[in-house]
Amino acid sequence: MDSGFSLLVKYLSSPLSPAERQELDEWRICSPENQALFSEVSQLRLISEFRRSNTVSETALALSRVQEKLRRRSPQYRFFNVFKYTAAIAFIVLLSVFGWKQWTAGRYTTIVVAEHESVKKVHLADGSTVWLNASSELRIPKSFSSSRRTLSLKGKAFFDIEKNPRSPFLVTSAYINVKVTGTSFDLFVDDEGRRVETILASGKVVLQDNRKEDVYEMSPGEKVVFNAENNSYSVSTVDVNTLTSWHLDQIKFENATLREIVNKLSLIYDVNINLESKKLADRRYRYVINREESLKEVLDILSYLAPIHYRIEGNEVFITE
Repeated sequence: MDSGFSLLVKYLSSPLSPAERQELDEWRICSPENQALFSEVSQLRLISEFRRSNTVSETALALSRVQEKLRRRSPQYRFFNVFKYTAAIAFIVLLSVFGWKQWTAGRYTTIVVAEHESVKKVHLADGSTVWLNASSELRIPKSFSSSRRTLSLKGKAFFDIEKNPRSPFLVTSAYINVKVTGTSFDLFVDDEGRRVETILASGKVVLQDNRKEDVYEMSPGEKVVFNAENNSYSVSTVDVNTLTSWHLDQIKFENATLREIVNKLSLIYDVNINLESKKLADRRYRYVINREESLKEVLDILSYLAPIHYRIEGNEVFITE
């Protein structure tokens, strides 16, 4: 098939770039036959929820229409052209038979975090960031469209979405979708999408049903649990910091001595920390460390909690009263 047919197939699955659209338009106006084929493919593209409902009967109907138009052409119409156009629509029928997902598989990247792996931080092409928890799977397109950013999740993830009102961000599942424009939120989707838990940390989230109709607009601090068994939504107010802190890959000290804290810091940052005050060594603190923070940032925070001073000399750290 020539480039025109390749563009028709892409036209069915995703928006074309300006250059591709111009190339398709030029191909379309080259002949009445191209016009006829483009018209039939356009009808396919306009079928509601094409990617979900693209069936053999629908595409076969388009095939029969094109074949009928071709049969009405003059006898001089070459057999090669008849075969070419028929093959193009037949290829689309095959997409229906074998499943659109198989055709588009190469256009997606699936990131999987195994059961015993640590949290994985994923940077998306639009500037958004996703923290993917253990036993979770994120399926993202190779590139987002200009009008919508869509991906799917199984498991648990925390999203920090780059704001773009012209291109809403959509996390899809079998029964419910989460739509945002610029927001941070925690999301859990079970393997079958029958239970979905959303915690909104900041911004705005709109929950939609599987027909993409708005169901509920969340406010920061709310947790909404959807249960497909009885098609119910439960809403509660929660401590967002506590329930979403897992994504920060934190180390928490509860009632730990200063000696225990600095010993752990020595291992994390691969430095030798000298605690020169025996008086402070046994004092106990509640302290949280974010692994992304530098040693200096951690020690600055620690100096607010405890009456200490510190200095860093190469690989050595000295802590005094």
